[in-house]
Amino acid sequence: MEIKKILVANRGEIALRIIRTCKEMGIKTVALCPLPGQESNFLETNLANEYYFLEKEGAQGYLDQKRIIEIAKIAGADAIHPGYGFLAENWRFAKLCQKKHLKFIGPHFKVLRRLEDKIEAKRIAQKVGIPTLPASEGSIKTKEDLFKWVLKIRPPFVLKARRGGGGIGIRVINGEVSFGEIFSISLGVQRQMATAFTDIDFFLEKYLPGARHIEFQILGDGEKFLHLGERECTIQRRFQKLLEESPSTFLDEGKREEMGELAVRLARELRYQGVGTIEFLVDQDKNFYFLEVNPRIQVEHPVTEAITGIDLVEQQIRISQGEKIPFFQDDIFFSGFAIEARINAEDPQKNFQPVPGKIEKYFPPGGQGIFLHSFLHEGQEIYPYFDSLLAKLISWGKTREEAISKLKGALEELIIEGIPTTIPLSKAILENKDFLKGNFTTNFIEKSGILQRILPPQRRILKRREMEEKEIAEIIFQVYRTIKKSEKISAEKETPSNWLMSERLKMFE
Repeated sequence: MEIKKILVANRGEIALRIIRTCKEMGIKTVALCPLPGQESNFLETNLANEYYFLEKEGAQGYLDQKRIIEIAKIAGADAIHPGYGFLAENWRFAKLCQKKHLKFIGPHFKVLRRLEDKIEAKRIAQKVGIPTLPASEGSIKTKEDLFKWVLKIRPPFVLKARRGGGGIGIRVINGEVSFGEIFSISLGVQRQMATAFTDIDFFLEKYLPGARHIEFQILGDGEKFLHLGERECTIQRRFQKLLEESPSTFLDEGKREEMGELAVRLARELRYQGVGTIEFLVDQDKNFYFLEVNPRIQVEHPVTEAITGIDLVEQQIRISQGEKIPFFQDDIFFSGFAIEARINAEDPQKNFQPVPGKIEKYFPPGGQGIFLHSFLHEGQEIYPYFDSLLAKLISWGKTREEAISKLKGALEELIIEGIPTTIPLSKAILENKDFLKGNFTTNFIEKSGILQRILPPQRRILKRREMEEKEIAEIIFQVYRTIKKSEKISAEKETPSNWLMSERLKMFE
């Protein structure tokens, strides 16, 4: 099936990225815009061949499956590219596209359905021989379940959404913690999940402190399966990636080959079609463990493109229209080093909370080996109901040192005024001695002291949110303990009331 027109069911930098590749391939594109009058804030409406309004404010329009399908039919599109986020991993949407005779540019809906369930994904990984961390065998449904698995796994462990992503619904339990406090924290995790996901199932998994987060890019056409190397995604805050690079200086060739082969084996087991990412945690002894599969294009995909010369969006489209991958594993060569810094609209003075506003001044950087993926322009309105990502700044160099130097220079050139951004944080990371030596783990940001150095002295205190969450945990625990003492209250009422939860936990929102 030759694809002649693609509806891009996304916004911002990824929408522009997809449209540009489509132009190179001679494919027409359809863009989306929430409401009339907002076109100037959605640059994709200018770049695409045509655009339509979702007729809804904010992010909800991009989640309206019925409306998106309707627009695709009106526009005469052959396919829908979901980008990342929104409906990119939604198997129900992928199935609906198939029912409506529209090509969903991504894996088959049956694969998406299997991978949505993180427990099922772990079972698939185990089947092909990938090590996994100890975890509960299913969702935690009752206090008795929680107690059983807490005793079995023991801290440190992580409470994790069974069907989720983006760092939402994750809480690490460290040290000697009472069961009552663990229970209260689990309620808070479920409340956070309820605001983002369709269910609040969670499970327990052993936490691996001092680990590296390394992911392998996979590519499959249903018959041939390859990997395009790894990305080092260890620099994170609150389980959100801040800076990614490729290749990882931590892996030796033997370990890279071993992990890559297992990633390909998993893709083969799934009969995978499209691009995807197999994520691992790796300890200091280079023991690695399966984390999850992201069955879509990743935010950090440009660093892989920079060192391989392979356009991943183009490969997505070609595979979707039935083409076979035109190269083999031995044909893939890695050249140089690439690093990506995510630039977010977040305020360091307010615990990096996302901040809406208007871009008053904007100047993009340039230079050899510098790439900028962004949707910004002067006068751009940054809305409060989308994610805070403003831009991705990527550098390429013959060596890691050269790539870092180029990225530092580009960050110095980049001007974004009108709202606070994470540019100072990116600069501080690139100047850190341990980072420069490649000596870091997933708790690098917290342990390095970088946040304290970029904040003024009066802000170098325990963050308000952290204090609030501890207070909330104590409140819920006290309520739970009080209820447990009363034998007159039925088991169904042994948890805090909805009123208490809604009132006390508003601070989580």
